[in-house]
Amino acid sequence: MLLLLLPALGTLTLGAIDAPVTDVTVFSDRARVVRTARVSLSGTERVELPLLREGVDPESIRVEADGAEVLRVDIRPVSRAAFAADPARKVLAELERLDDALTRARAEKDAYEAQLKAVAGLQPQAPESPVDAPPPRLNATGWSAAVSFVVETTERLQARVREVEEHIAQLEQARERQAEEAARLGNPQRQGGLAVVPVLRGHGAATLRLSYATPRARWFPAYELRLLPEANRVEVAFSGLVSQESGEDWTNAQLTLSTALPSGATAVPRLSTWKVGQKERFIPTPETRVEQVRAPPPELPPLRAQVDADLLLRRRLLALVGKEPEDLSIPEPAPPEEPHDASGQRAPPPSAPPPRPTQGIAPGQGQSFIVGVVSDASTKQPAADVVVTATSPNISGEQVVVTDADGRYRIPQLPPGNYSLRFEKESFQPYSRSGVQLRADRTIRVNVELLPAGLQETLVVQGTAPSIDVGSTSTGVNVGADFVRGVTVTRPSGSGGAARSFEGLTGSSSQSEAVLTSVGLAPPAGWVRPQLDARLPAESAGGRDLDFRAARPETVRTGGSLRQVPLFSESWPVKVERELYPALAQDAFLVAELKSPARQVLPGGDAQLYVGADPAGSARLQVVAPGEPFTLPLGLDRAVHPARNVQQVTAERGFIGKDEVTEYLTTIEVANPYPFALPVRVHDQWPLSRSEDVQVRLLSTEPYAEQDEVKGALTWRLTVPPSGKTTVSFRYSVRRPKGWRLHQQQ
Repeated sequence: MLLLLLPALGTLTLGAIDAPVTDVTVFSDRARVVRTARVSLSGTERVELPLLREGVDPESIRVEADGAEVLRVDIRPVSRAAFAADPARKVLAELERLDDALTRARAEKDAYEAQLKAVAGLQPQAPESPVDAPPPRLNATGWSAAVSFVVETTERLQARVREVEEHIAQLEQARERQAEEAARLGNPQRQGGLAVVPVLRGHGAATLRLSYATPRARWFPAYELRLLPEANRVEVAFSGLVSQESGEDWTNAQLTLSTALPSGATAVPRLSTWKVGQKERFIPTPETRVEQVRAPPPELPPLRAQVDADLLLRRRLLALVGKEPEDLSIPEPAPPEEPHDASGQRAPPPSAPPPRPTQGIAPGQGQSFIVGVVSDASTKQPAADVVVTATSPNISGEQVVVTDADGRYRIPQLPPGNYSLRFEKESFQPYSRSGVQLRADRTIRVNVELLPAGLQETLVVQGTAPSIDVGSTSTGVNVGADFVRGVTVTRPSGSGGAARSFEGLTGSSSQSEAVLTSVGLAPPAGWVRPQLDARLPAESAGGRDLDFRAARPETVRTGGSLRQVPLFSESWPVKVERELYPALAQDAFLVAELKSPARQVLPGGDAQLYVGADPAGSARLQVVAPGEPFTLPLGLDRAVHPARNVQQVTAERGFIGKDEVTEYLTTIEVANPYPFALPVRVHDQWPLSRSEDVQVRLLSTEPYAEQDEVKGALTWRLTVPPSGKTTVSFRYSVRRPKGWRLHQQQ
C-alpha cells in the first residue's frame, strides 16, 4: 500500500508565490510583461503563479526556469466571482433598517436638544407695578420649586441625549460593518483571467520567469531641446510617455520602449508544381440553365437583453454605500456569427436549398458537415453541376450532392470517420481525394480546382505556389466548441484585440468551423495594415525596429496618467542660424544645422523647445538616422525683425498691340541687435506665370541669391555684422496685354 501511495505524493503543490513584474517591453498597442519569482524546490512541485488579468493572450504565455526543469505548464481560465444575490438582499434589508433607525434616533436627539434649549431659557420675572409706586415685595416661596424643576428637567434631558447619542454611535458602527459587506458583495474581489501553474523538477533554489503579452499599453516619443546660445550647443533629452490600462501595476520594473509592431507567426512558403498546358480542341458543350432562387429573408435582429435582476440589485446595494460599481453594465446581445470562406471574407448566402443525401442516416447518428467550393483551374470561375460523392466505411452506400451556380456544395448529417471524396463533371477530369478525417460535431471545408478535360500537360516548371494547388484541395483544421470555450480571447474589433482572431467560431454552436490558411511572403487576401496613430512609435519610426531601455526602474500605474520615462540625454554641437521669411512672418525662426551624432536611429516625435531657460514653442521632429544631416527647429528669435519694402513702376510698350509692363523692386533690410556676427538665411520669391500671354522675368538680385526656377524661390546666405545692418533686393517684371487684370493663385 505504501508503494502505491508514493507516486501520488511525488508531486507537491506550493502555495501562491509572489512574482512581481520585473521587465516590461512596451510597444505601440501592447506590452510584453515578465514576472520573476524565486522558489525552493525539493523534487517535482507545482507552483501557483499570480492570476493573469483578462485580455492576456494565452498563446503568448511562456515559463522559463533557471536551476530547475519545466515539465509542463497548465493554463486554465478563471471566471469572475459569482454575485451572491441572497446575502446581498439580506444586507440590503439590514442597511435600510439601520438607515430608518438612524433617522428616528437623530430626530429624537433633535427633540431633546430643543427641550433643553427651552428649559435653559426659563428665568423669573418681577410683577408689573406703577411707576410712582414703591417696588412690590417679592415672594421667594416658589423659587426653590422652580430651580428644582429646571435642574431636574435639565439632568433628565441631558441623560436622554447621552443615551440617544450612544445609540446613534452603535447604529453607525453597525451600518459601517454592513456597508463594508455590501461593498464586498457588490464588487467581488476575485477577478477573471488565466491561472498559470507550471510543474517544476529540481532541488534547491530556482528562478522562475513568466512572460506574456497584454493589450491596452502604448508609448509616445517625446523630446526636449534646449539651446545654449553662448556655447553653440543644444541639450537633447529623449523620453517616452507611457500609459497602460492592463489591470496590473508595473512597480519598479525595467522598461524597454520598442517601435516594433508585433504580429502573429507566418508560415514558411512551400513551392508546388506549376503545370502549363494547351487545349487540343474546343467542343461546345450545352450547359444546364440554373434557375436562380431568391434567398430567404434575413433573420430578425435579436431583442435587447432584458435587465438582469442581479444587476439592479447590485446597483441598489452599491448606491446605498456610495461605491462605484466595477464592470457593471447590461450585456448587449452578441450578433449572430456569419460563415466565412478560406480567405477570411464573408461567404455569400447560398442560392439554393441544401441537397438531400441519397442514403438515409438515422437521426442523431451524425452532426458533422463537409463543405467547399469547386472551381475551374483554368479560369478560376466556379464550377456548377459538379457531382460530389462521399464514401466512408461508417456510412452505408454513398452521399451524393451537386454544386450550385456558385460552385458551392454541402454534405450534411455525416457521422465521424475517414471519408473519400470524388468530384465528377463531363467537361472536367475527375478528381478524388481520400483521407479526409471528420470528427464528431465538426465542419470541415474542402475546396477543389478541377482541370478541364481538354488540357494537355506539356511542360513542368517550379514557381511560386498559387493560392490553391491545381488539382488539389486546401488543408482543413478541426476546431470544436470545447476548444473554443477553453480559450480566453478578445475580439480584434474590440478594445485590446489581439492579432489572431476567433471571431469565426461560435462557442454555443455545435457546428464550429475553422479554416487554416497558410500565409507566405505576402499577406492573405483581405489583410489590411493596422491603422495606428501617427504619433505612435510604430508609425513615427518609419518601419524601423528600435529599442530604448529606460535609465532606471520605473513605476507605471494601470489606468493612470502618462508617465514620462527618461531614455537618454546628450549635448550636441550645432551651428545656429536664423531663417527669415519677410513676406510671411515678422519674426526670425531659430534653427540649428547639424549631423546626427546619436548612436542609433531616433524616431519622430513631439519636441518642446527652449532657448536657455525660456520656452520657445514646440515642433514635430521626423525620424533621423546616425550621421544624417537635419535641421532642428528651436523656436522664434523675436529680437530680429526684417523690414520688407516693395516698389512698382508701370509703363506701356509696343507699337501695334500695347502691353503693360510693371517692374517690382523688393528691398529687405535685416538689423542685428546682438554684439556678435549673426548668420541668417533670407527667403523670398518672385511670381510664376501659367499663361503664355503673361510673361514674368527675374531681372536682378543684389547680392546674388540662390534661385529655384521651378518654385520661384530666392535664398540669400548672409552674415550680418555685430550691431549692424544688411540689405538685399531683387527686381522682376510682369508683362501682360493692356487692360488685363491679374490675380494670384497658390
